[in-house]
Amino acid sequence: MQAIAELPEETAVERTVAAGPWRLAARRLVRKRIAAGALVVIAAFYFVGLFAPVLAPYDYRTNDLDHVLESPSFAHPFGTDRNGRDQLSRVIWSARTTIIVTAATVVTGSLVLSVGLGMLSGYLGGKVDTAIMRTGDVFASLPGLPMLILIGATMRPRARDVTEWLQERLSTGDPAFLVLLALFTAALVAGVAGSVRASDQRGWGVLAALALLGQLVLWGLQAIFATPGAADYFLIFGALALFFWVGGARLIRSQVLALRESDYVFAARAMGAGTGRILLTHILPNVSPIIIVGVSASLGAVAGSEIALTYFGVGVHEPTASFGALISNAAAQSTMREHPHLLLYPAAVIAVLIYAFNLLGDALNDVLTPRAR
Repeated sequence: MQAIAELPEETAVERTVAAGPWRLAARRLVRKRIAAGALVVIAAFYFVGLFAPVLAPYDYRTNDLDHVLESPSFAHPFGTDRNGRDQLSRVIWSARTTIIVTAATVVTGSLVLSVGLGMLSGYLGGKVDTAIMRTGDVFASLPGLPMLILIGATMRPRARDVTEWLQERLSTGDPAFLVLLALFTAALVAGVAGSVRASDQRGWGVLAALALLGQLVLWGLQAIFATPGAADYFLIFGALALFFWVGGARLIRSQVLALRESDYVFAARAMGAGTGRILLTHILPNVSPIIIVGVSASLGAVAGSEIALTYFGVGVHEPTASFGALISNAAAQSTMREHPHLLLYPAAVIAVLIYAFNLLGDALNDVLTPRAR
């Protein structure tokens, strides 16, 4: 009798879960040595700035007239300025100033205004598109740096009055003011999350994420108000946000104009999805690579603008530390000749930071938009 080979009842097949696009992009980004190095530099800069009160060896505002214009030493690694203030401490606190202004400008200008107005303009079209784009044309036609200088010079007294009023309310714990902030945050969260159906599990995730974002915004405001120079911070990032949203909004609008004609958008609209749901769940994920690349590219420009405004005397003022003030104080010819370290250290730090931002932006552009290479 001929033997019949027995086949296994079940064949073990190894199932491999395909990695998502964001995981693949993260892997490609980590494999780029230049991008990894830029991320390390940026992370170190932000770590130093966020923990400036702990890491700074001295108070950046303390004048020590017995140790004026000292060269770098073990006690003062970056030396001291003409008032005897430790330069290392001032560089560390200047990093904190750059972080606050950059983060606030990117969130308000590059994310809230650029993304929100660009998506609304491209999806709704018509009069909304005309109004948003013509407003952007007005801001784009104005000279950026002179307008920022004019706003900083004329609006500073009013900004300080408003900031002092807010600081007084936060420091005294005014219940009415805190309730007003909480209600405003809750209304913002409910308005955005209301476009997502409550029965959808993703809607609860969006609601939780927005609630957490609202808490972080409140904590961030309290932290900024508790920092000296809060009026200068709000004035600078408010002026920068007015001029940094136009380019990003135009780019996002052009992408949304093409995406709104896609089949999945038509299908979602036919199933009764509202405008908010379509923008959040169908269009936003498809334009997010462009948003990330644009934000990373604008970080260096925002940091440079803050430093330039302070250098010209209309940015952050004393006693708040800023790289622009450090460079301006050391830019005199006699100071550069006799004490070059006062200019070398802050200029080197900010040059490395902006260079790292540019390298990261190029790497993200290659990773997230490979067709553009």
